[in-house]
Amino acid sequence: MAHPNNWYVITGGPSTGKTTLLAELEKLGYRTIPEAARTVIDQAVAQGITAKELRKDEKYFQEEVTRLKQKIELAHNPEVATFFDRGMHDTLAYLRHYKYAVEEWVHALMHSSRYQKVFLLEPLARYERDYARTEDEGFVTNIHTLLHDAYAEFGMPPIRVKAGSVEERLKFIVAQIKAR
Repeated sequence: MAHPNNWYVITGGPSTGKTTLLAELEKLGYRTIPEAARTVIDQAVAQGITAKELRKDEKYFQEEVTRLKQKIELAHNPEVATFFDRGMHDTLAYLRHYKYAVEEWVHALMHSSRYQKVFLLEPLARYERDYARTEDEGFVTNIHTLLHDAYAEFGMPPIRVKAGSVEERLKFIVAQIKAR
């Protein structure tokens, strides 16, 4: 099912290679949008708040990320071929993982945010922690399933991207875009 924009999502659990892959897509001339969660975390860190402190109220954090995603999507040209580092429906997966109720305004955003294709990156063999990743490796398996289900529920079944080299993954995604 095609949607009235030229937007694509690269999603997956933490440390699955999203940022690296997006950097390569940008080198090919595609517009990329960084992960909203990392932007929210970076803004907090700049104010002297750690990621762990920020995420003490996980529901608040997820809602702040959702508000930023909405702001970004509303401001972005739908005609420009763009890859988002996580899409709106990642919010649904995360809220479900933490067993939070999905507020009506968040649910409405799930209906209004659409993408041409969603690429779900399979987990890599190695999990790398950094200042923004507070989850453990076991989280990756659970969120992977929840991400798939969140997009599929809204008519955008993700295309699975196997673990492999950056070059292999990049070639696969570009072929999928051209086959649009």
